[in-house]
Amino acid sequence: MTEIETLLFNQNPQWTDIKWLPEENSWFRRDAMRNIQKWIKKRFAITITGMRRTGKSTILKQLISDLIKRDLRNNVFYFSFEKLSVKPEPLLILKLINFYLDSILRKKSYEIKEKVYFFLDEIQNIPFWQNSVKSLYDLNSNFKFIISGSNSLFIKKRSEESLAGRMIEVKINPLSFSEFLRMKNENLFHKIHNETWVAANMGIINSLFEEYLKKGQFPEIIKEKLSAEDAEKYLLSIEDKIIRQDLVKVFPVNYPEILAMIFEIIKRGVGQRIEYQKIALEAGIDQRTIMKYFEFLQYGFLINLCYNWGAKKPIRPLRRIKKGYLTSTNFSKNADTSLLVENYVYNYLSSQYEDVYFQKDPEIDFLINTDNNEICLLEIKYQNQIRKEDCKNILSFKSKKTINKFLITKTDLAKKDEVCYLPASLIEFHLDD
Repeated sequence: MTEIETLLFNQNPQWTDIKWLPEENSWFRRDAMRNIQKWIKKRFAITITGMRRTGKSTILKQLISDLIKRDLRNNVFYFSFEKLSVKPEPLLILKLINFYLDSILRKKSYEIKEKVYFFLDEIQNIPFWQNSVKSLYDLNSNFKFIISGSNSLFIKKRSEESLAGRMIEVKINPLSFSEFLRMKNENLFHKIHNETWVAANMGIINSLFEEYLKKGQFPEIIKEKLSAEDAEKYLLSIEDKIIRQDLVKVFPVNYPEILAMIFEIIKRGVGQRIEYQKIALEAGIDQRTIMKYFEFLQYGFLINLCYNWGAKKPIRPLRRIKKGYLTSTNFSKNADTSLLVENYVYNYLSSQYEDVYFQKDPEIDFLINTDNNEICLLEIKYQNQIRKEDCKNILSFKSKKTINKFLITKTDLAKKDEVCYLPASLIEFHLDD
């Protein structure tokens, strides 16, 4: 048996063991699974992207488990390209799949009359992977590809063709607060839907919420019950691998230490205004290089930029006023809790809406255009006492569109003067009500 054949059989025990199921079958299932399962029945290839350690590989194994339970074990092909012991050559994907067709299904590609599922994990490690997948995708409509990658798979890196029009991307974000609660305490998750219980237990909810902000957004941290110290080491390892391994493989990064410096700037002051010129002077490199490095960190799913709402016409990216946020607040161990809450609210809004802005003057934390062409304003006041002037800016906002106004609080849940007061910990449960 060749080395490639050995690798294939090691990664696909379902072909030879009729009792085998991936251990991930019994693990916590991310909310994104519902969306992915919707696309499983359709023709498109599914690409699952997102930051390291958010559960992409686990999702693939759980999808495989579901197919095995339907007695489709031989129709499942899985291969991870993360730790290859063979050369990651462009034709590797074709070689692996041709062996599978010849030796497991024992059919030619044109003879396949039922769905065959190809799970390709961390595929960005293979150069020109798009070309191989495209050729196979077009070969037979029964070939279904489910692909995962830690970097944006839509970047055309050393590739002659793309899969535009053939792929649906599902992004896996760090755990939401509702997912954290389900992992932590399923019973408590159900209680949080009871307004009477919530009113009497906001202290418990906020205690869990602040734990979530600091070390509750990665499945392994919760599953393994890591201490604060071990969680910090775990998060630093993720950060280091993304910046010093993943991004330098994909992008022309001449100064990885500058990438790390930029990330540290965001970590120290989440939600602060970003000035490329100031950072360039501090780093001693060109301003446009700094701008590119910010883009690289976004492609690595480490940061996001939020832009000012007030521009009347398009402004060059270098001049646009912007704020920087972490994709996960867990990376910032020293920021004030109020800033972590602001970052969390931005992350939640950007997961639900395409465009999220802030307003510089008068200052409003977040503005969104909803699907109903309404404007939603959110001001963050995560503090023990709410004052009347805390609503001043969102009350003064004028527009011909319908405006929904929210003051995001620590404990207050009410409606006053056209403003909905909503605790930050309950946003995921009440914002759309």
